[in-house]
Amino acid sequence: MLLCWQAMLVGQAPSPPVIEVTVLDQTSQAVPGARIRLMLGQQVVASAETDEKGRARFTQLAPARYAIVATKEGFEPAQKAGLDLAPAGSLSIGLTLVPLTQRESIDVRATTAAAEAGASAPSQLAGQSAKELPNRPATVAEALPMLPGVVREPGGGLMISASGEQRSAMIVNSADVTDPATGQFGLTIPIDSVETLNVYQTPYLSEYGRFTAGLVSVETRRGGDKWKWELNDPFPDFRIRSYQLRGLKDATPRLNFEGPIVPHRLYLSEGFEYEVRKTAVYTLPFPDNQKLEQGINSFTQFDWIVSDKHLVTGTAHVAPQRLGHVNMDYFNPQPTTPDASTHSYTGTVADRLTLFGGLLESTFSAMRFDVGVWGAGGQDLTVTPMGNRGNYFANKTRDASRYSGGSSYSFRSLAGWGAHNLKIGSYFAGSSENGQLAENSIDILGPMEQPIERIDFPRTHTFQISDVEFSFYGQDHWIVSPRLALDFGVRIDSQDVSEAFRVAPRAGLAWSPFARAGTLVQAGYGLFFDRVPLNVYCFNKYPDQVITMYGADGQVSAGPFLYLNTLGQAKVRHPFVIQGPQDGNFSPESAIWSLLVEQPLTRVLKLRVGYLQNYSQGLVILNSIAPDPATGTGAYLL
Repeated sequence: MLLCWQAMLVGQAPSPPVIEVTVLDQTSQAVPGARIRLMLGQQVVASAETDEKGRARFTQLAPARYAIVATKEGFEPAQKAGLDLAPAGSLSIGLTLVPLTQRESIDVRATTAAAEAGASAPSQLAGQSAKELPNRPATVAEALPMLPGVVREPGGGLMISASGEQRSAMIVNSADVTDPATGQFGLTIPIDSVETLNVYQTPYLSEYGRFTAGLVSVETRRGGDKWKWELNDPFPDFRIRSYQLRGLKDATPRLNFEGPIVPHRLYLSEGFEYEVRKTAVYTLPFPDNQKLEQGINSFTQFDWIVSDKHLVTGTAHVAPQRLGHVNMDYFNPQPTTPDASTHSYTGTVADRLTLFGGLLESTFSAMRFDVGVWGAGGQDLTVTPMGNRGNYFANKTRDASRYSGGSSYSFRSLAGWGAHNLKIGSYFAGSSENGQLAENSIDILGPMEQPIERIDFPRTHTFQISDVEFSFYGQDHWIVSPRLALDFGVRIDSQDVSEAFRVAPRAGLAWSPFARAGTLVQAGYGLFFDRVPLNVYCFNKYPDQVITMYGADGQVSAGPFLYLNTLGQAKVRHPFVIQGPQDGNFSPESAIWSLLVEQPLTRVLKLRVGYLQNYSQGLVILNSIAPDPATGTGAYLL
């Protein structure tokens, strides 16, 4: 009998770890239909909904330290972290959901208080809070200046970490959505489709790359379990002058709806915006002082829950836009300004699969960006001190596209002097740009209308360029203790058009030196290499210039001189960059280090003191080379 019992024990396999979750409300009543997410670090490894008894069960789990997050419409989220699941063990977790209360405040979080977040905690703004901002932003770009480190230039562009947006990167659900030709953000997605908006000024995690200034990361929201719709800003504004109605001023109605196409399986979320804006330039006479913006902005998302360990997300962003009288001001009235049209189309598919206790994420995206710029007529542009006349001098059409894919794997948390959260990944992209540029002559006159200079562009030029780039990275988010976390990683980038191979090591730490004071110290150092936009490599294909100078008597005093558009070479002496001595061998680089100390003073007040140094080199600049007296040929050297 004893031998039989021992044989049964030997043949019996240990039961797999199990986590059981019970969700109740404040009255201890079961809450059915609550969404339960099982988190491993920052990744969702499984999700489920509670049954009629408020219970959910997770099985086939690997031993690790988990966190539980429970959400349901109409309730505040509830969570519990630091759940250590042992081999062949089980956990029973109870959560209480509190009914959602109406809030009038706006929560802008700069960092998290816990050291476990590491040195790369972003400034964060929730999508719902962004909609309640005083300026009522309609898109991500309009909401970004409300976050620390982002300001808007007078011309309308964004600056992140004191640099132009072309030096930063924007990702939506981990997919790059910047213009392949210029690196600009373009027309960003509607704010109604945003779950969270994050701005990283110093992202020391090696999974982030292809920038030298900052990173904007947008996470979009999934459709809910019930169908609902929302209409924002439905009424237009009209222009009133001298107590008379003088047409439409602006209209920005936004419609969003969401719901389950297949309950508990397939969800739809749609954000749609129609925009008409007529901006008056008050230094010019009405009605010839109206700048025009008109277009639609649509973002559609499908989420398919294949199983509690498998999620597939597909998105489509369509944003055609028409611009009239761009950059009009007192010195540039309507006839001298260009009109433009842009068409942006982006599609992504993301697959998230819990595998071997970790999370495998794969993303594929395709993007096309078309631009047309044209003047109001064929007259030459005349530039004078009292204002310009004629027509805008350039007519340009171009289209750029990018096909990219990436895959990453987050290993389950490994124990060893704390907890190690390892992640490896790769990225691949192929991009191209082609177009045509034709330019009319420009005459520059003096105060007495005397000719000073004339610029001619002899030929219409077409241009075409393509590029292939790839990246690999590995990182370790090491939680030594609840009060100390370290980040180590390295990223490898390669860009075919510049024939460059770059290695970027990074490290950071987050430390809470005092257990109860709440003090948080964050520090880090890293190298960041930017991708070079395609329009840089089209520069030598743009029309050359013929410049003629005139004296006070109106006769030719110098020239004509031919200025060629050329690409130069960068002198690279860097241990982490490998590239040859060919034209256009650019590798923009930033070496960034920072130190930040945060101290809570009261429940609602924190003191933050920080220092950040960004040393950049290898940036692309334009130099003018004087013409050779013998040949009359000069150059614009990029």
